[in-house]
Amino acid sequence: MTSTAPAATEPCTLRERKKQQTRQAIHDAALTRITEHGLDGTTVEQICADADVSPRTFFNYFSSKAHAAVGLDTVEVPDAVRDRFAVADGRLVDDVCDLVAGTVPLAHDRARAKELLVRRPEITSMVMRWMAESRQALMTVVALRTDEDTARTAVALVMAALSEVAHRFSVRSQTELAARLRQVVAEMGELAAG
Repeated sequence: MTSTAPAATEPCTLRERKKQQTRQAIHDAALTRITEHGLDGTTVEQICADADVSPRTFFNYFSSKAHAAVGLDTVEVPDAVRDRFAVADGRLVDDVCDLVAGTVPLAHDRARAKELLVRRPEITSMVMRWMAESRQALMTVVALRTDEDTARTAVALVMAALSEVAHRFSVRSQTELAARLRQVVAEMGELAAG
């Protein structure tokens, strides 16, 4: 893992905006190329040429072509998000929704990413690995406030809600993502109770 996917906050400084623009350019180039030519038919060098970056810059943002195409990389919980979660005193599942919303990058081109997964099913295994790695990173943080089994269950529940939110909604902010996660978690609870 070379770089962390940024949290979906609005960049504040010129440097942060430029980093976000570079990341988006790499993602756009990878998504376009891999959708058209497949994973095996695309090289990192081609993506870099399309995005006007060096291979070294590419690997500062993404660990693989597949990660770049989907716009995801290994999730690491930002320090500020982890610290806020550790001292939060709300319902655990609600706070886990906020934790996930503050950690997982928002897909601004969800329709294109869905098309990629339909046209290039070889990408699906990478997404499944990303989900598993993300769950592990999040469980470590949730275990700061509860036992390991409860942490695993809470994270599994919210990550299942994340998958559902991704299918049903286009969210534009961390706040909206957290609200949608809580909504879907509540729906799951109602189904389980009824």
